Amino acid sequence: MKINMQIIYSAFLIVLVMAVAGCKKQNDWLDAKSQNSFVVPETLKDYQALLENPITVHNAFSIFGLVGADNYYLRESDFPGSAEDVRNGYIWRPSIWVDGNSPDWNSFFAIIELSNIILDGLSKKGLNNDQATFNSIKGQALFYRAISYYNLSQLFCKTYDAGSASSDLGLPIRLNSNVNIIYQRSSIEETYKQMVADTKAAIELLPATQVNNRRPTKIAANALLAKIYLCMEVYAEAEYYASESLKLNSTLLDFNSSYASLNLTYRFAEAGINHPEILFYAQGVGYSPVIPHAFANGRVSMTLINLYNANDLRKLFFFASNGNEFQYRGTYTGNTSTFCGIANNEVFLISAEAKIRTGDINGGVTDVNTLLSKRYKTGTFVPYTITDGELALSLVLEERRKELPFVANLRWEDLRRLNKDPRFKITLTRQVAGVNYILEPGSNKYVLPIPDNEIQISGISQNPR
Repeated sequence: MKINMQIIYSAFLIVLVMAVAGCKKQNDWLDAKSQNSFVVPETLKDYQALLENPITVHNAFSIFGLVGADNYYLRESDFPGSAEDVRNGYIWRPSIWVDGNSPDWNSFFAIIELSNIILDGLSKKGLNNDQATFNSIKGQALFYRAISYYNLSQLFCKTYDAGSASSDLGLPIRLNSNVNIIYQRSSIEETYKQMVADTKAAIELLPATQVNNRRPTKIAANALLAKIYLCMEVYAEAEYYASESLKLNSTLLDFNSSYASLNLTYRFAEAGINHPEILFYAQGVGYSPVIPHAFANGRVSMTLINLYNANDLRKLFFFASNGNEFQYRGTYTGNTSTFCGIANNEVFLISAEAKIRTGDINGGVTDVNTLLSKRYKTGTFVPYTITDGELALSLVLEERRKELPFVANLRWEDLRRLNKDPRFKITLTRQVAGVNYILEPGSNKYVLPIPDNEIQISGISQNPR
């Protein structure tokens, strides 16, 4: 009897993720794996099936950073009814996670475990009879491990600082699927080195095209490496890998086209399969104030809304007006989930910033102009001509905020890294029930606490808050 391996693997991974998300001691996860040990991938097709599961892979990305960022606010009346973790994150309380459990931590480490299961499995003899498929699957697993560590580092580690990276606490680096081994936290330097190594290996292995944008490609891996180097402030490398990505695919969506429509509730076609900009598709989970839902209780900051020009179509497509208030509505997922993948709009902005920071002001401004020419009403955009480096940098950073306001955790990531620069650091404030809450630049609260369950299981060091 032929068994549907896709269903079996999907079930296995759902149980595995639930075990990781809900485990209260080390044996819970081990037991879950043991109980499902009858599911043993044997062929390349089996390993590819493991990577195709949307629940445990493409739909499990984090957006919690947006909860603490400044592109939205909660009305006083909406704060008490919000979920406990949202209330904690919104006013930057020292303790965040409910019952000591973080789905954001668990989901990414589940993807890392999946990647390691695949990489360990591919090391068996006899599986490389189809070298191209073998390379693609291995490259995908490396990409997922790298992007998971990248996302975790932006939430649970300090920003990368070359002067202290060797001593600042990074993440436990798991490079095999043996869950009996408990790893302590590495340094931030070691964490980023692993991301870079995995992504560079993925670039060499992945094809330039895949059957759909759920499978990572060489182009997406180049873009990921550009993101990593941007956070490391290694701008020449960020520019190089952004350019490598754009050489292979520089397509931008024209917001004047029919693909973007105010007749669609979420502005863009559902699931983004044919979205021309998307290099790698993923979407985020939970946290109602910052999702693109008509019933979401978050309201968009008027500081953000007032940045848009009257002819800028992003204001129309990203937001829905309700009198004097705005809600986020336009997302590349085309549904109620937040887009957390990688698209060419972000790559152009990485390229622009990296060029400007390395002295190519004209090249950086040209990148911004290329993007904005697709965002304004036809015939209304006037290209920028800027020769001053600081003005050019201010332009690209403002455009990042306007172009990517509720994409993944990007606004949170930008606040973290830009707080190191006196020109761009800002103090965030909230007011709830007459009490003012403040998040200072460089505060320890820009690093989320490790969930207590993980501390109890592994004994790793907690982040100071």
